[in-house]
Amino acid sequence: MSTTTILDRLRFPESTRWRDGRLWLCNWLESEVLAVDPADGSVEVMATVPVPIPFCIDWLPDGRLLVTGGMGRTLFARADEGTLEPYADLTGVVAKGAINEIVVDRRGHAFVNGGGYDMMAGEEPAPGPIVGVTPDGLAREVADGIHFGNGMAITPDGATLIVAESHAARLTAFAIGEDGSLSDRRVWADLGQGAAPDGICLDTDRAVWYADVPNTHCV
Repeated sequence: MSTTTILDRLRFPESTRWRDGRLWLCNWLESEVLAVDPADGSVEVMATVPVPIPFCIDWLPDGRLLVTGGMGRTLFARADEGTLEPYADLTGVVAKGAINEIVVDRRGHAFVNGGGYDMMAGEEPAPGPIVGVTPDGLAREVADGIHFGNGMAITPDGATLIVAESHAARLTAFAIGEDGSLSDRRVWADLGQGAAPDGICLDTDRAVWYADVPNTHCV
């Protein structure tokens, strides 16, 4: 296997997504969302986020881009002209810390994890919630007790949400209801002592891949 560098000099790139033939990612320390053409490495700035660190992105069924506000608790949507507008305020649902990963189901329900403790202030780790945001922008807690929620994925049939719990060394699954509620919580995969799952995705064989940052490998 060989690799080819198509883009460098990024400042903490995260949350890669593939859409419409381009690789999308968050360039954290520049507060940018970028789209990259893998053929020639050309880059387009798709959004500039008005708060430090755009943590994660996904799309609504109507094509609008959603961006988690990183160190804040606001979920932003990208308008047609490229500007970001507030889509949902998670302040009343996420008590501490920042919001992190997002994934959207085919009905337009957005799921956001994070919170629980203020890592930047040096607080001891504590579990946080998964917040569900309805298609009309209303936020509510749909699960709790998530040990450092990181990557999330939804199965192709739209029925199951899978969440990486970095501090619990596991992938946890929920059934997704028609109204965006979560139920039937269960361990999807016990990853074993020392594992720290971060970003995840599903491949065409429905296998879940996860990045393990401290162990510098993917599984």
